[in-house]
Amino acid sequence: MARENWGSSLGFILAAAGSAIGLGNIWKFPYMVGENGGGSFVLVYLLCIVLIGLPVMCSEMLIGRSMKRNVINAMSKLEQLSHRPIMRTILCLLATGLVTLFFYAHACGLVILSALAIWAFSKKGFAIAGWICTIVALVILSYYAVVGAWIVEYIWRSLSNTLTTGSSFGEYISSPWHVLPSFIIFMTLTGIVVWGGIQKGIELASKILMPALFILLLIIIGRSLTLPGAMEGVKFLFKPTMEAFSPKVCLMALGQAFFSLSLGMAIAVTYGSYMKRKQNILRSAGCVGILDTLAALLAGLAIFPAVFSIAGPSGVTAGPGLIFGVLPQVFNAMFWGPVWAICFFTMLLFAAVTSSASLLECGATVFIERMRQGHKRLSRSKAVLFGFIGCTLLGFLTVASTADWSNIPWVEKITRWFMGDLTQGTWFDTVDNFASNWCLPFVAFITVLLVGWAWNPRKLAPKLLAEGDDIQRYAWLLNTWSFLVRWVAPIAILCVFLSFTGLVNFEKIFNLF
Repeated sequence: MARENWGSSLGFILAAAGSAIGLGNIWKFPYMVGENGGGSFVLVYLLCIVLIGLPVMCSEMLIGRSMKRNVINAMSKLEQLSHRPIMRTILCLLATGLVTLFFYAHACGLVILSALAIWAFSKKGFAIAGWICTIVALVILSYYAVVGAWIVEYIWRSLSNTLTTGSSFGEYISSPWHVLPSFIIFMTLTGIVVWGGIQKGIELASKILMPALFILLLIIIGRSLTLPGAMEGVKFLFKPTMEAFSPKVCLMALGQAFFSLSLGMAIAVTYGSYMKRKQNILRSAGCVGILDTLAALLAGLAIFPAVFSIAGPSGVTAGPGLIFGVLPQVFNAMFWGPVWAICFFTMLLFAAVTSSASLLECGATVFIERMRQGHKRLSRSKAVLFGFIGCTLLGFLTVASTADWSNIPWVEKITRWFMGDLTQGTWFDTVDNFASNWCLPFVAFITVLLVGWAWNPRKLAPKLLAEGDDIQRYAWLLNTWSFLVRWVAPIAILCVFLSFTGLVNFEKIFNLF
């Protein structure tokens, strides 16, 4: 079976941008800005995108295009080409550190898994990191789709003009039977996109949905900026203040930049494996970064002026409830509120579907290339079906326990034994915390170690260019990438990991000086 490729450079850029532009930009970014100092957070975020996010994205795309394999096979082949057996020893040491951390967190199940990882790393090396990437991507999809279900519900409420007259957001998510139909609808939309393949599915959907997303964003911004007092929201978003800067803000901005670009999930590796040699990775990654950052800033520009105008400054600190709690009240107070609500939540749905499709594609690619029917690879339809069923079944746990554990007490008992002190308030919170704050930084750290130290980044750098490109023209960019991926990115990712997992309190350390 011949391996697919992207139909065009534009198609790849829009698909990669679609994978990055998702709920992290339009749901998470605004409330993170609201909770972390507005313009100060935005400034640090932009620096993190340029100095850490883009170099890591280029590295993942480079792995994918060079190996032309799924993430598991790509990591394994790359390690063989590096001729650095000591890297397996480093992986074993990292896994040993995790055993110690999980032991002190009373996470019995994770201690056992980490102990098994030591053996697996010693035998299979970086291929195990590929397995972790794949599993994490599918797990993230299982609860990401639940947020997608909320969006589907709010589109229906906007269409039926019951945005504020229906049950509150808290009441809605506490009833699994209300969330379940929307969850199935969202997962079905995701499955349909991936079922179509690279060109006729993901690329085609991205070419339609990405322009539509930006058009809807601009329409909403136009309305938001005409509201009285809207400029206060613009100032909050773009005007940094010295008193808002802190180590916490810097680390949160770095973590958001990391999550926003979908790094550590094998998406860039998977999408990169379908790139043609004539595509310039530096240029493509730069375009993706610009579109991703633009989407986040435009989302803030669509939300904050309206919130400041109608809900006041207190509305921006509503946290995760900003989109589903505060904004419906804002739309209700606006002229033609349901129309603007339909535009906003439809735009949010477009962003969510393109991102969820990339997560499912990671698993589908692995199933296609590693599962066999006789001497043939597994068909795309069956691979997508396997991923769809697995993520849907796992997602049922999130649907049943978004508000609390009361609907699945037996799962709570197993989770508390398995996760120990890492268990959060709900299954949703627990899985999100472990995937986002533990797994993604850990995998990204392994990736930059592999590219920056096992591989030689100076020798690799020319491979970032397209066939026939003038190396001298890009020399300063290639040298900058080599330095960032070898030194800056590993240190920054390690700091994020230590901070998010609570192992190091950088704020206290900073205050000592």
